[in-house]
Amino acid sequence: MLSGCGFKDIDKRFFVMSIGVDVAKNSPKKYLVSLKFAVPSSSKDNPTEFMIVSEKADSMAEAVRIIKTKVDKEIDFSHAKVIVYGDEVVRQKENEGINYWFNRRRDIQSIAWIAIGKPSALDVLKVQPKSEYIPSNALFLTLGRDGSETPYVISEYIFDYKFRLIERGIDPLLPIIEAKKDILEVNTVGLLNKKQLKLILEPEETKLLNFLRNREEKSANKVSKGGTTIVIDTHKVKTKYKIHTPKGKAPYLMVKVSLEGIVEEATRTVPYEKLSYFEKAAEKKLNKDIENVLMKIQKANIDPIGFGLRYRSRHFNNDDWEEWKRIYPKIKFKVQSKVQIEDTGLIE
Repeated sequence: MLSGCGFKDIDKRFFVMSIGVDVAKNSPKKYLVSLKFAVPSSSKDNPTEFMIVSEKADSMAEAVRIIKTKVDKEIDFSHAKVIVYGDEVVRQKENEGINYWFNRRRDIQSIAWIAIGKPSALDVLKVQPKSEYIPSNALFLTLGRDGSETPYVISEYIFDYKFRLIERGIDPLLPIIEAKKDILEVNTVGLLNKKQLKLILEPEETKLLNFLRNREEKSANKVSKGGTTIVIDTHKVKTKYKIHTPKGKAPYLMVKVSLEGIVEEATRTVPYEKLSYFEKAAEKKLNKDIENVLMKIQKANIDPIGFGLRYRSRHFNNDDWEEWKRIYPKIKFKVQSKVQIEDTGLIE
């Protein structure tokens, strides 16, 4: 007795490249789910052809089942590497079903990237940059760091997003993708608590958050001293932090940052022997900027870096989490940075 298999040939499959989830407007349904399909082309003239199919539903499962009635092939999610939540979706609280659908489906990659789309996820999916060779490739290269390397992009995987949603002591963070006419701009980050968006960091604050997470070393830091402004091209940035809870004294968090680089740009000639003055000025500015970012995040009562997780890993009391929730709103930040300018470039 022989039985056939349930495998469908590749020509009977429709590959989803990216997924968008928005709030459904003027409808009793909760969500507008959009799937961006790659359309196979027999010619080389238009390899980036795609098709977007959307459906309003109360859940991802319902939307996908209905979208299946609108296409003639089996929907395949094995190539879906980007999931975009609309700005309005992350601002509302009840998104547990949507979040966990992506983790429960075995054909959704755990290493797919997740982000916030502005003004909506559908607008992000519709953008087709002229540099794309395959649909959604611009998003893959930007979030995957295979293309441009920049400290203004913070990438987030589905598996890490799920971990941050359920783990005490660390909160989710998602890059924000803004749809322009022919480009996708990614230089800010949205910080969430366990339920909704709470804070959006500016580009420079996003860069500093990347430094604190030790995720990016290539950057440009501008420093002014005595009427001269220089830009330091960094090639090494390392951050360490430690939580101190001395008895009888206020708790504080010590952050140590070391930064190395060369002079990339200067408004005036910078002699080699004067570099120490700019190093001190850069350290002072970096200390203040990092402290301001940490205090801004603290004021919003969120913890994207994972200070609470660090505290819990070193305190094994039964009420360690309750202790940290009392400590974090009033903890002081002390930042010590060490800046080293190694060279002035090709100009002596």
